[in-house]
This record gives sequence, C-alpha cells and structure tokens, in this order.
Amino acid sequence: MTCRIRRRSLGALVVLGMLANWPVGLAAAQQVKVAEAARAALPAKVRDDGVLRVATSLQWAPFAYRSEKDEAVGIDISLLKLIAAKLGLKPELDDMKFPGIIPGVSSGRYQVGANQLSMSPERLNAVDMVPYFDTSSVLLIAKGKPVPDLANLCGMNFVVTQGSVQVRQLNQLSEACVAKGGKAITQQLYPSSAETLLALSNGRGDAFLTAAPQGVYISRVNPKVELVKGDVPNVERSPAGIALEKGNAALRKAIALALASAIEDGSYKAILEEFGVANAAVPLQLVMKSAE
Repeated sequence: MTCRIRRRSLGALVVLGMLANWPVGLAAAQQVKVAEAARAALPAKVRDDGVLRVATSLQWAPFAYRSEKDEAVGIDISLLKLIAAKLGLKPELDDMKFPGIIPGVSSGRYQVGANQLSMSPERLNAVDMVPYFDTSSVLLIAKGKPVPDLANLCGMNFVVTQGSVQVRQLNQLSEACVAKGGKAITQQLYPSSAETLLALSNGRGDAFLTAAPQGVYISRVNPKVELVKGDVPNVERSPAGIALEKGNAALRKAIALALASAIEDGSYKAILEEFGVANAAVPLQLVMKSAE
C-alpha cells in the first residue's frame, strides 16, 4: 500500500548516519485482507473519506524515519500501513516535530498519532490510546564519557526531547535521588529528537535515557555514542500506544479491532520480528480492552 507523506521537518538521519542494512518495513507491504468488523466500527465520515490521517515525526528510528530512498519507514510506519489496510483506508502521513503530535491529534486535525508514544498519565488526559509496544529503558552516552552506574544516576545531566516520556521518568528518578539525600538529576531540553541526538553526539550532557530498541539502533549507526550495558532500573514503564482524539470511541474501537486482527493473523508479529523486537509485543487481551 502506498501512502502520502507531508514533510514538515528534516529527519535525524544525517545526525544518526548510514541506515544501510536496517529493515524498512517489508512486512506491511504484503497483501492485507480488510478486517470487516474493524471497518464497520469506523466513524462513517472516516470510512467514506477513505483516508487515515496520521501525525508522526520521521526522526525516531527504528519506529519512524526516512530510508535511503527518502521513504517513510519503521515499526510505527509499517504498523500504521497495516492498520490502515485492515480498515480499508489509505494512510496519509504528516511529518512534524515530536511535540506537535499530541496537540495535532487532540485537536482532531489528525485521526491518529504514532511515534513510540508512551501511555503516560499526561498523554492519557489529552488523548485516548491503543497499546501496541512495550519495552525497557537503557542509557546512551557519548564515546569517551565515563560509564555511569545504572543504579545511581543522581547528579547526572541528561539530554531530553521536549514532550517525551523521558521528562517524566527522569523527574521521578530525580525525586527518588533527593528523597534519599542525593543530588537531583537535571535535564537539557531540545525541541526535536534530531536536536537531542545531535547534542548527545556532541558530548552535551552526561547521558540520554531511551527505550531499548532506540538504544540498540542508535549505538549501531552512530559511532559517536555507545550503549551502556543493561536496563536502567526503577524507571516507570508504560506501553507505547497509538494516539486518538479523546472520546472518539468509534475510532478507538476500529483501531483496536484492526490491531487485534493483525495480532491474530500474525502480521503484527511479523513486523516486530522484522525489526528484531518481537519480545516487545503486547498481548491481545490488552489491545481488546481498548475496543470496549
């Protein structure tokens, strides 16, 4: 299935380096059968328009980025194409800076938003979400920086993308540090993932907290950074979800049923396996709660 892409910002691919030998989402390109129950659940206007308007940011490999052919690819892109096909819709992607995704969805301008958006309480106050991905957190540092103790991040300074779940996670870790008499964790905020990763590459701050798939990917393609071995303990964990306009029960049910259909026929698992993250799959029961 082809999809239209609107470009609002340059991706972070120049910052990260070569993308050769990384999956580009072939699984979602296979012939997909429409999930009739999911399509029937769609709001009539969406079904009649035939388009699924998607807000994303093509700066966040391996979830959403641009291939060497300048095509939108990644876990989220493949999954959204698959869900759109299950709904009998054509996906239309709008590439923007990360902080604009949730406001774009909550305003109704876009039907869905995806960019490995963790289902934090703040986001769930603004939008509804359908879970699709769950993973642990890891740490990246610039080459040559001292390797920190993952169990004691107190007093460190992190580079962070504005509006990301890492802001909340680091605040919670910092509060725990202060509560036990340690130094607070500080943050340098950047408006886009590209700028955050550039700051990391240039040695600004002490480290970057991120989900495991990004940590593995970035450390492979960017020779200026390295992955600290092991998961960061005591980090609040919540699944990533597809964002939808708050209170749009029909659309939420349709998206959930489309994803459930993909879980049942194996196409969801095929996408995750293609990117080497099959262990981050969410169970069918969790997805079906969003269809209620």
